[in-house]
Amino acid sequence: MPEVSLPRPTGPYRAGVRDVEAGPLLMRVWYPAAATVRPRPYAAGSERDLLLEWTARRNPTWPPATTTAALAAALTHDHRDAPARPGPHPTIVFSHGADLYPAQNTSLLTELASHGHVAVSVLQHGGGFAARPDGSRLGPEEPLIAAAVDLFKRLERYMPLGDDLDARHAWFADLWENGKVVPLVRQWRDRMIAVTDALSAATPDGPFGDLAGACDLTRLTYMGMSLGGCAAGRAAHADPRGRAAVNLDGMHLAPDLFGRSARVPILGLYADFKGRAHHSDLFYEEFGQMGLRGDIVRVKVTDAMHRDFTDLALLPDKQRLGHAGHLGLVDGKRVTRLVGALTLAFLDRFVEGRAPAALPLGDGAELIDVSHVRAWTGHETT
Repeated sequence: MPEVSLPRPTGPYRAGVRDVEAGPLLMRVWYPAAATVRPRPYAAGSERDLLLEWTARRNPTWPPATTTAALAAALTHDHRDAPARPGPHPTIVFSHGADLYPAQNTSLLTELASHGHVAVSVLQHGGGFAARPDGSRLGPEEPLIAAAVDLFKRLERYMPLGDDLDARHAWFADLWENGKVVPLVRQWRDRMIAVTDALSAATPDGPFGDLAGACDLTRLTYMGMSLGGCAAGRAAHADPRGRAAVNLDGMHLAPDLFGRSARVPILGLYADFKGRAHHSDLFYEEFGQMGLRGDIVRVKVTDAMHRDFTDLALLPDKQRLGHAGHLGLVDGKRVTRLVGALTLAFLDRFVEGRAPAALPLGDGAELIDVSHVRAWTGHETT
């Protein structure tokens, strides 16, 4: 079996990891740790089984033993159930993507923990898969599957629209009127906010243990990938405790921020695309002011595809898995490090409030130009 090596964290702290179940919330938490314990495999037992079953279901052409089985065998750089370093620490509430899993960004969240952040990744029940602490398994359910089928059909009509902003506006209007994914995104947003509520009420003798005093919710960021990225933007906008949002290649699928100014700074990191039209260019700012806010940052990564914003970017020979795997030509370790560096720089500036510094662009990271939306006369009658 080929070996998979996860990037080593660059921060000054060890990273701990533990699973927490609090009522209906199932979470995996990464945090600055006070001690090391021992290396652990990326996925073992029921978690490994779920990952291989996902491969067979979603990527039947992949040879599991040399792709996701290799990832499952990789040693992480976090330490299971290590004691938490005294806080409080800036806190991130994270959501996985549709039909993915809470540990899908282990490398990224370990990196953030090594720099002093607590990152709480929640299972979106019915929308992803995970093993509970007792070994029982949870998986995707019919509402997600139906919503995905409906959305993919709609996207087939959306993609040819290019930069026809009037036609794209009409597409979104129909989505919000009839799309099956709309109530799902609302549920995902609310579950992320429920995590913050649980952290706010946590006590040392409860499920979070010593993490109850480790989280600083005055420095709260909502973050997610794909559908989770959309939910993260919505949660940060709706929850007054949110200070910022980070969206990893998520299309915004709700009307709350369509041509409207976001309440908080937002970092959007996106796959490569051709032309000037991008699905984020109608969101987060008023149409006539699109692209003028310095704290709304949209970045595309050259040669990256959708799943390159997860640990799946680290799969061996991923370039040979093809477009069907939603993995691009970009080097897996490079894109993982790039996403970590961009996220840390953004949080350092807009959550920690440190001296402004330029984001680490270059190395394939490029700002997305949305100035064409400001010139769109159709927004005057929208």
